[in-house]
Amino acid sequence: MRRYGLHELEDSPWFPVTFRNLMTDILQHAIIRFQIYEPVVPLIKKVMQHMRTTQIIDLCSGSSGPWGQMQAHLQEQQESATLILTDKYPNLQAFKKLKERFGNKIQYVSEAVDAMNVPAYLKGMRTIFSSFHHFEPDAAKKILQDTVNQHSAIGIFEFTERRLDKLIYPFLTFPFVFILTPFIRPLTFKMIFWVYIIPIIPWLLTCDGIISYFNAYSPRDLNELVRDIDATGYVWEIGQIASRVRVMKITYLLGFPQDPIIPPKQLQQDVCL
Repeated sequence: MRRYGLHELEDSPWFPVTFRNLMTDILQHAIIRFQIYEPVVPLIKKVMQHMRTTQIIDLCSGSSGPWGQMQAHLQEQQESATLILTDKYPNLQAFKKLKERFGNKIQYVSEAVDAMNVPAYLKGMRTIFSSFHHFEPDAAKKILQDTVNQHSAIGIFEFTERRLDKLIYPFLTFPFVFILTPFIRPLTFKMIFWVYIIPIIPWLLTCDGIISYFNAYSPRDLNELVRDIDATGYVWEIGQIASRVRVMKITYLLGFPQDPIIPPKQLQQDVCL
């Protein structure tokens, strides 16, 4: 595996919460504005139908990732689908905002949730968007093994690619953030200050973007990972599909039991803590 395993700044426990939330807010807005992940909705629906589940457990949700746009598309295809947002460092303000928009179709866990050890009460298909590259191979295998151990399904989706012709994109982050920020709503003074007056956020996003490039898992890397998982009876699907942004491809990994056990009645009440 040629992955470099560099450490992103926002993953550090000491990293300021304000900076982390501003960074994930900007990334979320970009992902939604350009509908980067819309093409993966049929893949998610396929696994949910196979698993006979109507619930999604989103891990490493950040500021809610692509769900502000994707939940609407998923509802068009599967009206009963519900989503639970989780994160090691939950951005509760972003979670509450999305819940206000979609009502009971969106829930969230206000306490830290470890993607390598998901609480057993969180039942449903697990998803990870734009975050799997943050995990070293040993940690990534633990995420997959925990999914298998709990007889769950998982969908992992990344638009970052470790290819030489894609290296230019992280270096375009700084001007891109300057152009994109005025379109973010709500546009707070805090965001204006740390983007334009003291431009720490564009620099942080650029640095972490470069690191993300070197940390990205290729389809070949993902195949290496699943070979080391004790997963008898599991199906792994790995590949790439075109994004709505033509210059980007989405690398994906789907994992699910070949013969799913019909789960008990899904948890429907509000799980906000």
